[in-house]
Amino acid sequence: MIKKIMAYTLLILACITIIVLGIRIFQANRVTTPKGSPSASELSQKLADTACPLKVLILGDSIAKGTGDDQGQGFSEYLPDELKKSTSKDIIVKNEGIDGLTSKGLLEQLQSKRLNPAITDADIILVSIGGNDLLKSLPSNLLGQNDAFQGELAGYTDNLRQTLGLLRNVYPDSTIILLGLYNPYEILTSAENQHLLNEVNDQSRKIIESDGNAIFIPTYDLMKYNSARYISKDGLHPSALGYQAISKRISQALK
Repeated sequence: MIKKIMAYTLLILACITIIVLGIRIFQANRVTTPKGSPSASELSQKLADTACPLKVLILGDSIAKGTGDDQGQGFSEYLPDELKKSTSKDIIVKNEGIDGLTSKGLLEQLQSKRLNPAITDADIILVSIGGNDLLKSLPSNLLGQNDAFQGELAGYTDNLRQTLGLLRNVYPDSTIILLGLYNPYEILTSAENQHLLNEVNDQSRKIIESDGNAIFIPTYDLMKYNSARYISKDGLHPSALGYQAISKRISQALK
């Protein structure tokens, strides 16, 4: 009798764990859109006004830069191609992506004020950051390492909040887009490791939601279920098809 009770208890706990993990995965992989906000209406007006070009600034790491695309294009080419399906405006892109950049490096870049003219001029700011902070610190052996990861996560989220604040201080009217993280290595085989990556994306999404005119674009599902096509030969960055797929998702969110 006791064994049956213990078995039922374990079954119930397993079901609860699966449900909670499923909710976290859904939350971490949904697009955050600023529907109905005044700034969203302003962007719609900018898209409709063909007199002035739409200006896009790309900030962040090697994914922002377009590394991994054997066509040498990345977001600088594919995102305008997707946006042109919704507007006849000219689109001007300025790409400031840097290989290996961390969230601390991006924050220091903004604190230097070197990019202020480009930020003030941008209608859309696309940011890819965090992979160099966190993916390398995901524990392959969780014993005693979870606290270290949580420390990395706390540093990243603090940098992200400050980055968002600096961007808004320079130019409050731009639409900011943050790309979520994906797992390029398929090392996250345990439920606990999966939970850690979901936590990163979930906290990033919440920070973006607090802004009101910023969008969180999940990439985890795109890359996981299409890794053979969407991950480049280097095994880390998006391929040309991967950049195109993410650009399409960004464009759909902006609509």
